[in-house]
Amino acid sequence: MIKRSPLRRLGTITGALSAAFVLSITQASAVSREVERATDSVGPGNVWGHECNRKGANGASIVCYYEKGDWLEIEDVKSDGYSAVMDWEIRDSEDRVVRYGSTFNADGLATTRYKNKNFPDYNHRIRFRACLGHWSTRLITAGTCSSWISRDT
Repeated sequence: MIKRSPLRRLGTITGALSAAFVLSITQASAVSREVERATDSVGPGNVWGHECNRKGANGASIVCYYEKGDWLEIEDVKSDGYSAVMDWEIRDSEDRVVRYGSTFNADGLATTRYKNKNFPDYNHRIRFRACLGHWSTRLITAGTCSSWISRDT
């Protein structure tokens, strides 16, 4: 029979508890990607406080964020077989991502679609960019995104 020292047993228990604690913290703070389709054909109207971002020199997609009401606007302006996409993330006052996602306009050329969101209003910023992707796979095509724009929510 092999004797085990109490310290070794204590080390094993402590290690297991530490791993369980780290795993539970990691899972609790994990943020899931929101992937959705913008389907509203009517948005917030002509309201103040919006910012837009175009994709590339040819502007294959235009995306706008409306602070009043947290509306996303996604416009497809080129017949290229891609869906126009707004890639977005919400960051807190310590620059941590608290929500993120991709919102697709999968209705084709010359369509503008809207999605109404509910983002935190205090000490948060949205970063967003215009991209191209495919709604069927729910994926953004690599190398198609504009630079990021930041704005208070």
